[in-house]
Amino acid sequence: MEQKIIVMGADPSGYELKNAVKSHLQAKNYTIKDITESGPIGYCDVGDKVGAIISEHPEYIGFVFCGTGMGVSISANKHKNVYCGVCESVTTARFCKVINNCNMLAMGGLLITPFKANMMVDAYLSATFTQGFSEATPDDLQCGLQTMKEVEKRIYTD
Repeated sequence: MEQKIIVMGADPSGYELKNAVKSHLQAKNYTIKDITESGPIGYCDVGDKVGAIISEHPEYIGFVFCGTGMGVSISANKHKNVYCGVCESVTTARFCKVINNCNMLAMGGLLITPFKANMMVDAYLSATFTQGFSEATPDDLQCGLQTMKEVEKRIYTD
């Protein structure tokens, strides 16, 4: 399976965590596009810039980092076709892909250790939408995503 391009960025509170995750993924030969390679920027700008790239390139994956993960997620989710989940555990990182088919993951540098973040991105990257969730059928999960896309279509065409 071809590895996807990963786009990432961080504000000052998430910058060290972003760099740890980036190194982890580079060691696994992922292609990284780091919008904050030269230094952190504000969390709203991180979410906006990475979200815009993911919206334009749905084949990419986004990882964004701020203090809690909330601000970058809110900003990223303003973009069409962006589904950014805030995660604080390996389980939620896996489930944001399995249940919601998130194409972005947000994490908080004030809350998560580099070791845990690396486990989280590994769980996310190895997960498959609709696979491995015993509480709903794959059809139920597909239906949920379709409903979300219909809401999004309504919002962006009104």
